[in-house]
Amino acid sequence: MKQPVDPRFGAELRRLREARAVSLRDLSAASHLSKSLLSLYENGGRDPSPENAAHLDQVLEAGGRLTSLGLDPVPRDEPMLGDLEAEQAERIAHAERVPRALDGGAVASLGGVLAAHRRLDDTVPAEVLWPIASAHHQMLVRVAGQARGPHVPALQLVVAESLQFVGWLSAQRGQYEAADRRYAQSADQAEELGAGGLASQSRRFRGSLAWEQGRPVQMVRHYQHAAQTPGAGILHRIDAELRHAHGLALLGDHAGALHALQVADDLTTVADGAAPDPFAYWLTSAWLRFPLGLAHLELGRAQDAADNLRSGLAFLPGEQRETPWTAQYRDALAAAEARA
Repeated sequence: MKQPVDPRFGAELRRLREARAVSLRDLSAASHLSKSLLSLYENGGRDPSPENAAHLDQVLEAGGRLTSLGLDPVPRDEPMLGDLEAEQAERIAHAERVPRALDGGAVASLGGVLAAHRRLDDTVPAEVLWPIASAHHQMLVRVAGQARGPHVPALQLVVAESLQFVGWLSAQRGQYEAADRRYAQSADQAEELGAGGLASQSRRFRGSLAWEQGRPVQMVRHYQHAAQTPGAGILHRIDAELRHAHGLALLGDHAGALHALQVADDLTTVADGAAPDPFAYWLTSAWLRFPLGLAHLELGRAQDAADNLRSGLAFLPGEQRETPWTAQYRDALAAAEARA
């Protein structure tokens, strides 16, 4: 398989082009590369060949910046930014040009780019991903707004998932009101489309945002809503109940927290072997150690909290254990170990 480019390539190409006040049309004329291909490069929908990266570097007088980003020196196990085949990339370009002719292949390719962005988020900072992911989201919204035919609901579901993802990136960038609004929109759209797992997940994200902002009442309300979302999978419901318990413990309602933990435990007895939801590939039985540890910590069970949080972190791939999004769990583990 071709070596993937550095994930910053698309954002850097856009920055350099805009800094020089060059439109996509003008860059297409100067580089003899199609406008749709350049758009895919900037949106992260397709990796440039080393030759095209070097050629664009020369056209934009980037001093080797784009050439160096054309090959990522860090070995990776999975393709990045959707490492799409030419046919898939063309499907995306065609959907953008002629949205009324939307087909299933285009929807799958658009969803594949989003999935690649989400997996990149495990290791790539939000500031790097933001311009790529937000541009892809805007394209999805444009295409969905003009598309017609039987594949529109499937594309609308990709839009709802993308809304959640740009909400997540907004939160990582400190844009909390925008994040909460996007989570709410994602949840409502997903529920209308019958995607209970995605709706529940977006509501849990709202609860986590409220926790990080020190709003336990809203935190409890969002987690309870997530647990009761129609169609939510069993792992979603367990996660929501555990986080609901954490919120109740923060409010001092230990009896309510213990009841929520019991509900989660009862659900766990029938969840053995449950497959992760496609909208939450990380949501596994091992992942549930994190919310369980947080609940135990607020209930004063420091040793149980430490054991669960340590187990959750050990489950993560090594490169994810020190990322910003795990800081809350690492901090909680340190607090639990200090109290144990």
